[in-house]
Amino acid sequence: MLKELDLDLSFQIYRDRFADASDFTFFFVGNFEPEKLKPLVQTYLGGLPSIFRKETWKDIGMFPPTGKIEKTVRRGIEPKGHVRMIFTGSHDWSRENNYNMTSMVSVLQIKVREILREELGGTYGVSINASQSRFPREEYSINIDFGCAPERVEELTRTIISQIDSLKQFGPLQTYIDKVKESQSLQYETNLKENRYWLGGLYGTIFYNLDPLNILNYLELVEQLSDRSVQKAAQKYFDFGNVVRVVLLPEE
Repeated sequence: MLKELDLDLSFQIYRDRFADASDFTFFFVGNFEPEKLKPLVQTYLGGLPSIFRKETWKDIGMFPPTGKIEKTVRRGIEPKGHVRMIFTGSHDWSRENNYNMTSMVSVLQIKVREILREELGGTYGVSINASQSRFPREEYSINIDFGCAPERVEELTRTIISQIDSLKQFGPLQTYIDKVKESQSLQYETNLKENRYWLGGLYGTIFYNLDPLNILNYLELVEQLSDRSVQKAAQKYFDFGNVVRVVLLPEE
């Protein structure tokens, strides 16, 4: 792929992207005085070219696969296995739904880590994360990723599936809800002191056309988290009829 790169074309794309700053949005976060920043903005941003093009994103038609898909890949000689499970589907994008999905994943992360790592000693760690997209379509993706000995791939996969089923049927214990809420509250206190958190929050309010005060109201979401909201999220987003599982095993 490196040989296919065209330096001249890359430079043309660069010049085209920065030929029009009329629709750029700039964020400044940190410890500064607005009046002292103003002449710098006028000098270095005010002189940027503007030709007032009207641009928007383009749907290039990339869709995740549907149905139940399982693949096994054999590469390498080390006695290691690796498993990735990906759940995808349509999503009713909202701040509350995104939060409930992310919190549900945090609960599952704790439960699975306790069993796979601490009780069964089957893996050093399990990564579970969720993402939500609003453009070009409202979709979600939940990724479960772990490494283990090749002979334990099926055993540990069944264990994770059983924990998901338990979350869907019975919901979590209150202790898990309390752990997640405490962790989120502590992380929020730290985030408020970080420039990058404010930068990300302000960017999100512009990109998704949200109320900037949401940045300060996060703890209201945390207070509303319950075992029922986590259970409903698990029932909604873990569809075993629409999941991809890929297993990496050493060559035979």
